[in-house]
Amino acid sequence: MNLAALIQSQNLATLLQALAPASELAVGKTVEARLLSLAGDGTAIALVDNTRISLVLAGPEAKQATLQPGATLVLRIDATEEPQAGLKATLLEIRPPATAQPPRQTLPTDPPAASLATTPGATAPTPVTTSPATVLAALQRANLSLDPSAPPLATTPGASAPIPATTSPAPALTAPQRPSVSQPLPASQPAETVAAEAPVATPRSVVGPLLGAALARQDSLAPLLANLRGLAEGSIALVLPKPLLAAIDRVLVQPIPVERKPLTAQVLKEAVQGSGLFLEARQASGQAPPPRGDLKASLLALRESLVPLIDALSMRPSAANSGPVERAQQAAREQLARLEQPMTGPEQQSRPAPPRRDGPLAPQNIAEPSLSAGEKPLAIAETLLDQTDAALDRIKLGQYASLPLEGARADQAQNQRWLTEIPLAFHQGSAVLPLQIEKEPPRRDANGVTPPLWRIRFALDVEPMGPLQGVVTLQGRSVGVTLWAEREETSRMLRGASPGLEAALVDAEFDKGVIDIHTGQPRVAQPTAGQFLDRLS
Repeated sequence: MNLAALIQSQNLATLLQALAPASELAVGKTVEARLLSLAGDGTAIALVDNTRISLVLAGPEAKQATLQPGATLVLRIDATEEPQAGLKATLLEIRPPATAQPPRQTLPTDPPAASLATTPGATAPTPVTTSPATVLAALQRANLSLDPSAPPLATTPGASAPIPATTSPAPALTAPQRPSVSQPLPASQPAETVAAEAPVATPRSVVGPLLGAALARQDSLAPLLANLRGLAEGSIALVLPKPLLAAIDRVLVQPIPVERKPLTAQVLKEAVQGSGLFLEARQASGQAPPPRGDLKASLLALRESLVPLIDALSMRPSAANSGPVERAQQAAREQLARLEQPMTGPEQQSRPAPPRRDGPLAPQNIAEPSLSAGEKPLAIAETLLDQTDAALDRIKLGQYASLPLEGARADQAQNQRWLTEIPLAFHQGSAVLPLQIEKEPPRRDANGVTPPLWRIRFALDVEPMGPLQGVVTLQGRSVGVTLWAEREETSRMLRGASPGLEAALVDAEFDKGVIDIHTGQPRVAQPTAGQFLDRLS
């Protein structure tokens, strides 16, 4: 990919324009907002369709009304005189908070192969049963949605418009609660009820202990894409059943052909939507998949096609007469034996570091096929299955890293952060582009309320440019672009292309931003302790 050509074009400016933080609320629309918190300076946090918004209360209605957390505010969205000042909401009605105890929220349930089953008892807490393959489905449905105020794939300005769609954490998942225990008291004293509540089970605390195996197996998608490409081109000889051929094609269409297809805002938006990060959220809401399909769904379909092929290829004459239960048990034992085999030193070192919420991004360059034409069919199928599982594990780790942090209160407007990876197709093979998308909520200062701050980090390692990292920030119409190239010649090329980027940003009506080009690597903050290390025990 010629990054200099991309910088000189208006594509990057279009991507930045797609991130412009226009409100997700339409002018003229009447919405209901549940008040979460109210500060003495007139700022408030409210919840609109599971999306936290910041409000600045003003005018006699807000001052005279008796507001308290939990109240429902009926707001009419109006435009302001200044286009960049956000939106104005007129208070139409105040509904006091309900006095009844709201129903407890439980994890959604689905069939065992695709969901998390949570069955609290009627009078006592019941342990939650989970499995690594099912728990992330429930957490994705509960915590990651493409656009909380509209259907997940709807295009809304600023949030899910051409660059990555925004998401919003849903209400915190809680563990089954113990019933209230009433203690008898003397007649002279009023009766009191003492409630013994179970500790809150956050999504991270539920999923974290199950990720040890995924951490050991995870690997880049690039090796699998290299071998699948060899199969599709015929360089690896293997007679494949039609379902497997179709599954391979579904995976191979996922990489974006950046050398022959412009990387526009719409293309990048669809790639983020179909990266697997939002699969379970989209399935839970009944939304259609992206036009190019979903990467995680394609990998799951490939896995389902490989398992019966391995069973057929590994069938021994003595096992041909055994029943289906015995054959399934034998296949499970063989697969478990493969997973338990220790990785060699070079294999372990070649694997990228797992995605972390505050860790460095791991660029994944083009991989060479590890299979050859002389491989046995069973070895080919088993290698593909292992690489498919490794790629799925890496997507699950990215989903986990995108979950909200533990310990945050419901009335806190914390940063939203998503980690995902986009495969890119080049003439010589497929590389993987990791992305970290972050949104900081609006803040109040002496000049009023500042717009939300968007920040996108990326990393790429392809020839002839070599390793390259960057961060793009957007707040209102102010843009900042910082690039780090490890090769001095690449830095010189980028500096020469920066005037073209500045002109493209001006043409897109952005404020003249700061463009910095550096040689080397960016400084990375120390990762937060406990993300994965203490999850392995």
